[in-house]
Formats: sequence, structure tokens, C-alpha cells
Amino acid sequence: MNILCSFALSQLKRKRSRTVITASAIALSAALLSAVVNFVASGNAMLSGFLGEDYGLYGGAYMMMLLVPAVFLAALIAAMSVIVISNAFRMSANERMAQFGTLKCVGATKKQIYKTIMYECILFCIAAIPSGILLGYGLSFIGIGVANLYMDELNVLVRSMMKRVNFSLSFVFSPAALLISVIISLGTVLFAAMLPARKAMRISALDCMRNGGETDTSGYKRTKITVDAGKNIEFRMARKNVSSNRKRMHSAVTAFSISIMLFITMSSLQEIAEGIQNYIYRDQGYTVIADYTAKFKNTIHPKTGRRQQKCAYPIDAQTAEEITQKLTEYDETDVYGNGQDYATYVARLGSQEITEEMRHVLAEGSGEEQPEIILEVERIILDDRHYGELCEQAGTAHGGVILLNDYKYNDNGTERHIAPVEMTTSTLKLETADGSQEEITIDGVLETSEIPGTLMYPNTNPIRLVVPSAGVSVRGYNWMANPKDEEGFMAYARDILESYFPQYGMDYDEAGYTSRVYGAQDFVKIMNIAIVLAAFFLYAFVFLLGLIGVLNVISTVSFQIKLRARELAVLQSVGMTSDSIQKMLNMESILCAGKALAVGLPLGMGIVAVMAHCVKKLFPIDFHMPWMAILITIVISVIAMWGTVRISAGALKKQNIVETIRI
Repeated sequence: MNILCSFALSQLKRKRSRTVITASAIALSAALLSAVVNFVASGNAMLSGFLGEDYGLYGGAYMMMLLVPAVFLAALIAAMSVIVISNAFRMSANERMAQFGTLKCVGATKKQIYKTIMYECILFCIAAIPSGILLGYGLSFIGIGVANLYMDELNVLVRSMMKRVNFSLSFVFSPAALLISVIISLGTVLFAAMLPARKAMRISALDCMRNGGETDTSGYKRTKITVDAGKNIEFRMARKNVSSNRKRMHSAVTAFSISIMLFITMSSLQEIAEGIQNYIYRDQGYTVIADYTAKFKNTIHPKTGRRQQKCAYPIDAQTAEEITQKLTEYDETDVYGNGQDYATYVARLGSQEITEEMRHVLAEGSGEEQPEIILEVERIILDDRHYGELCEQAGTAHGGVILLNDYKYNDNGTERHIAPVEMTTSTLKLETADGSQEEITIDGVLETSEIPGTLMYPNTNPIRLVVPSAGVSVRGYNWMANPKDEEGFMAYARDILESYFPQYGMDYDEAGYTSRVYGAQDFVKIMNIAIVLAAFFLYAFVFLLGLIGVLNVISTVSFQIKLRARELAVLQSVGMTSDSIQKMLNMESILCAGKALAVGLPLGMGIVAVMAHCVKKLFPIDFHMPWMAILITIVISVIAMWGTVRISAGALKKQNIVETIRI
């Protein structure tokens, strides 16, 4: 064996505790990197299973969805690993500076010093990376197993909404993924070791022998403390020690801060996901939903240049009413049917025909008020019975046009409802994409408080009209019911829809339409499963990445305590008790944890605030800062730092004061 390699091996054997901690950090880094790569391979196999080898029409988008999060996570793991592993090699090199100085004095070259540290790195890689990759594959296998616990239920729920879809996540062993994991892990460790190795090789033999290799002592200025028995000397010394050793503790504080930031960010992501779920799902009082949706294509009219929507197979009101009657025949179930047309008409109104609140909302969007305003129109048709009830509520005869005078908009995270049209407006001029116009009379008006809950969602167009169904065709239609026998009704409804809209095993794109029957709670269940799985994987990732940071803290603090053994022995020799020293070290641990929290908490809370601001621009959700997660983070940070210091300081109690000072 090469003499330099033998020297590096002897160093690893002599410093067993640091060797174990460094090897654990490298193994965890390799495990996380290989787990991310393996999940990409498994995800690719799943997507290829039901989309095809090239992911179909939107292959580029699906590939980006798969690779971008993986690249981000891999980069985050690599950055954290470089900080931690580089710090471990830096501490090892600093402790051996006197040895390097001696070697240089007897003829060792800079290249040989560099090789000594790199041999140590290679030995770590040989021992830790294979075990780390095995651990990573084990984590992938466990993670995929946990995901598959929910897959059967997820597939049942999804297939009720999306036919011919089967999610199956299987453990995939890919030689290419294994090679990529090895290359990334090896490159990360080698790069991390090169930084302290290059620094050590450039330090002169005199500096190695005289100053422990620290050519830059700006971070360790000599300070004075006025001793006053009436004041807390332990705290003052702890504060001075933390200040003077800030350079040595920099990497530990940085790694700890990143862990704190990630934990707070992940906690807020879960809360945001739950808020979006609560907003999207609106309980309308029905347990079963059947729907029909036709495929559409947005085009530009060649003459007017306006957007128009063309549907392949729209559903006419007569067919929708026939289906409603047949569904009602099942155990005399009350069925509520409604259909929407969002894109056929727009309304031209003068500024005096809309309310001041609506003018204000439109001015905020466009930046200026317009003399003539064009608003998109939503036409709604209902089944005959419920349409008659709505006409009676609006005080108009059957066959009249009812204006739902309510517009919902998102005001920076708050859902607001306003009346868009003035009550004096009695007619509306509707216009299609080809420029043809139609004037309709408003026979009845329902304000926000009068509109039934079934007509409050989604409420995206400013002008919403409930029109007589005769002769009207729409792109989509929904049937909602509260049957006594849900499973029996769902099977019956599927047969009815299949008889009217047979798909012959084709999917939405091939057939040009789709029909579905599902439970009203199915979407919530799918979202819950997705949130649970995402939370499991994200928290597991943050925990393991945070564990790398904790290992760095343990290694750094232990090294600093051992390095200060003589200083602590001198303090005891001049009368400072063991309790006072322990109290000083405890305060140092709290101050170090405070420094990490002072960086990690603002960063994490800042990221949370930015995410919340962006999400509230899209969804009116009630979001709060994750204060419980922040409190847990503070407690765990203080306990972790305090426990590490206490355990490391406990080992010094067995040392003899005289012998320690003499060393």
C-alpha cells in the first residue's frame, strides 16, 4: 500500500469517532442522492406505462415535471453535503497541521500533502458510498412500498373520473441510475475534500508549526473581559467565545440554518396544499355526481380576430333532460341537472350599466376605465323542475331569463362577491365571435344572498344567465343526486350514460367526449392521498437532510470542545468550578443555536411569505404562518445543540487538569 494511503488509513483508525460521523454523513448524502435518482427511474417507468415511451403529445412537459424537482433536490443535497463533508475534512486537516508541518520540514511536497487528504477521502468513498447507495435503494423501496399502500384506492378513485388510467409505481433497478448515483456521490465527496486539501497544501511549514495552519486570524481577535464577581461571568465568557470562534463554527451554523429553513418551508407547503383543497372542493349537498364533457378547441375567428371555442360533440338540452328523467326513476331519486356554456357569448355594456364596484375591479385589471366594457357571459341551463323553482324564486314566468347578479373575485387571498350589473339594466346585448348580436331581456334577478349554493361555483364569468333550455346546447352537463343506495345508483347511472355516449374503450381525446360517475367526496380523497404521500416524502427528505446537518454540528462541536481542552483546564486551575464551566458551555450552545435560528428562521419565514403571496394571487385561501412548526424548530435546535455540547464536555471530566495543560 502507498505510504501516503497508509498514513491516511492510520489517521482514520486513530480518530474513530470523527471517522464514524464523517462516514455517516457521506453515506447519508449518497443515500439521498441515489434515492432521488431511483425515484426518477421509477417515475419514468410509471409514466411510460400509461403514456408511452415518449410520454405522448405533452412529453416535454411531463419530462420537465419529472426532472426539475429531481435536479432541485439533488442540487440541494449536494450543496448541503459539500458544506458538511468539507467541514469534516477541514477539521481533520486543522488537527493535523502540526503533522503536515513536520512532514514538510523533512521534505514532503505540497502535492504529497494534498494526496494525503485525498487518499483519506477515497478511503471514505470506498467504505461509505456503497453502503449509502444500498441505503438509498432501501429508502426507495420503502418509499415506493408506502406509496403503493395508497395506489389501489387512488386508482379506483381516479378511474371513476379518468378512464384508462392506472398508476402503478414499481421499484426499478436501472444500471444507468446506479451509475449516475455513484458519479454524483463520488463527485460531491471529492469536491468537498478538495477545498480543505488545496488550502492545507498551500500553507507553509512555519505556519503549520507555529499557528496551526491559520494564516488568517482576523476571526480570532484577542478580547478582554473585566471580571466582576457580581455579574454573570459565565454568560459574558460564552458570548466572547462564540464571537471569537465564529469562523470555526460557520459551517455548522450554516448547515443547521438550512435544515431549519427547509423544515419551516415544508410545513407551510402542507398547509398551502390543504388550503387549496378546501377552496377547490365545495360541498353542494350531493353525494354522487355524473357528468358529460365534450372535447373543445380554442381558435381565432378569421374575420373578427376574436377567440372562439368549438366543441366536437356538445350535449343538447333535450338529451340532458331525458337523462335527468331516467336517473330520477332510480328509487325516485332527486336529481339536480345543470349545464354551462362559458365561451359562446360576450356582453357589451356601457360604463353606466355596471356597478361602481365592478368598474373598480375592472380598472385594477386593465389600469384604466373604458367607455364600453366587454364582459364574458356564462349561460346556464337547468333541468325543468329546478328551472321552474328558480323562476318562481326570481318572480318571473317559466321561460324567462334570470340574471345571477354576483361576481366572485380573488382580492389578494380573500374571496369577495360583488354585484356586477346595475339593477336598472333590463336588457343585455350579447355578441358571438363572428360578430353577430342578440339582444335579450332580463326577466328576473337574483342577488348574492338569493342564489342557490349549487349555482355559486365555479362563478368565473361576470355575466351569468340562467336561460330556457329549449334549443340550447352546451359543452358540459352535470347531474347531482343524493341516492339512498349510492353504489347501485352509480352503476345504474354509468349504464345510462354509456347508452347515450358510448366510448367503446376509447379515451377522451380519441372519442371526443367523456362521461363519468363518481362520489362527490372522491376528489377530496384523491387530494388527501396526494397530500399524505407528498408530506411523507418531503418530511422524510427534510429529516434525512437535517440529519446530515446535525452530524456536522456534532462533529464541529466535539472538535471545538476537544480543541479547547487546555483552555478549560486553565480556567479550572484558576478557580472556575466544573458547574461554572458547564454553565458557560451551555450558554455557548444556546447562543450558537440562536445564531442558526437567527439565519434559518427569517429565511424560512421569508420563503413562506413569498409562497403565500404567490398562492394568494391565484387562490383565495386563508393562510397563516406555521407557528407550531416554528416553535418545534426552536425547541429541537436548542436541545440538539445543548445535548451535543453536554455530551462532548462530559468526556473532559475524566481528564487530569495538570496533564491537559501540559499537553
